[in-house]
Amino acid sequence: MQEKKQTQSWFSKYATLLILVILIAPAGLVFASPQDAAKGMALYETKHYQDAFPLLKKAAEEGDVTAQLYVGNMYREGLGVKKDYAKTIPWFEKAANAGNAKAQTYLGIAYSEGLGVAPDYTKAAQWFEKAANQNYGPAQTLVGVMYYKGMGVEQNFGTAKMWLEKASAQGEKDAQSFLGLMYLEGDDNNKNPKKAVELLTKAADQNEPLAQTVLGIMYIQGKFVKQDYKKAEELLTKGAEAGNTDAATFLGNMYYRGQGVDKDKAKAVKWLEKAAIRGDVDAQELLHRIHYGTPGAPK
Repeated sequence: MQEKKQTQSWFSKYATLLILVILIAPAGLVFASPQDAAKGMALYETKHYQDAFPLLKKAAEEGDVTAQLYVGNMYREGLGVKKDYAKTIPWFEKAANAGNAKAQTYLGIAYSEGLGVAPDYTKAAQWFEKAANQNYGPAQTLVGVMYYKGMGVEQNFGTAKMWLEKASAQGEKDAQSFLGLMYLEGDDNNKNPKKAVELLTKAADQNEPLAQTVLGIMYIQGKFVKQDYKKAEELLTKGAEAGNTDAATFLGNMYYRGQGVDKDKAKAVKWLEKAAIRGDVDAQELLHRIHYGTPGAPK
């Protein structure tokens, strides 16, 4: 099994995280229709979405950027209106063209995921970079990943590292995790296991599942860290509980083999089944061995 398989969709995850930021209007904003907008926001915060929508839409139409973010989000989440990704785009475009980094980041996510628009990695990267240039941490993370993978831009590890370092310095756990992997798996010029462990630990301490998984595997193997099965079990359990497939596979394997833990067939099967359902071949093969006493996954 590899330490790092295909990473989950960073774009989908940031779309979810971004909503949490969009919902909070910065203090001191002046709305085009202050009374209507303020009332609309108050109704929104108390979950009276149908009453809030026309008031916020009026303010958005009059050019208020925060109201545009709210309206776009309401269409995205189906709050007070029918969910419609296509209708989010004009509102986020208005806010993005006014220079709002959150809206620019959301548009990048929309283009990368095909949410209301045709998928277009080039446009996604352009919007991410606009927001990243405003020092917006989530966008710096995403554009760093795109440069690393060569999605919508020419692959450039140096540029990827630059953006991820900027985001990491702001405490962005996903950037710390991805940058840690770069330092762990890079070439001779970029490989820095000590820095990798430091960054992965910071991310894991913030409950970032990929970092928890990679560190857990490293503690099993004693690779660049002192072998510690207790830490491995703890980290892999957190990663598996958060839905990381590799964490579930490695954890199930630990319980099956009694690798630094007491053998526990029930726990092994529990975690291996979670990974197998998600298509992990290693988990499927080990489950087949447990149930039938022979190697190989069922045909």
